[in-house]
Amino acid sequence: MIVKLAVSFFCSLIITYLVGRVLVPALRRVKAGQSIKEDGPVWHMSKQGTSTMGGLMIICAIAIVCLSVGIEEIANGSYGHLFVLLLAMLYGAIGFFDDYEKLKKKQNTGLTAKQKFLLQLACAIAFIYLLRLFGYLKPNLYVPFINITIPLPE
Repeated sequence: MIVKLAVSFFCSLIITYLVGRVLVPALRRVKAGQSIKEDGPVWHMSKQGTSTMGGLMIICAIAIVCLSVGIEEIANGSYGHLFVLLLAMLYGAIGFFDDYEKLKKKQNTGLTAKQKFLLQLACAIAFIYLLRLFGYLKPNLYVPFINITIPLPE
């Protein structure tokens, strides 16, 4: 198990590096750089032009490794890791949309905090629903420190 996790980690690290070698120059070519609000601190202006959407390379690596390493679990009918991957991809899509809005407006204002929160909440609720639907999550209350589990009605 530890070997499988270590291999997954190093594979995702290598994939992130390789995708980044292609993605970062491409983002620079299309001028997908960070805009900084002028009313912020002066030292913050040094971030002006920093590439946005770097999460794409991380999500790409996670997806490739999750699908390739988890193929045995998928064949056995276990989809828990796919639900986690789906959640990561949905959160990544929210981040992508936020960065896209910033680039489109050429300002450092993408989604509002309320919009991000509601989208993330909807994703989390869907994730919990999937876990319950497929039996990965039981409605039990665990009390830490005293190690008591209280079963709740389904």
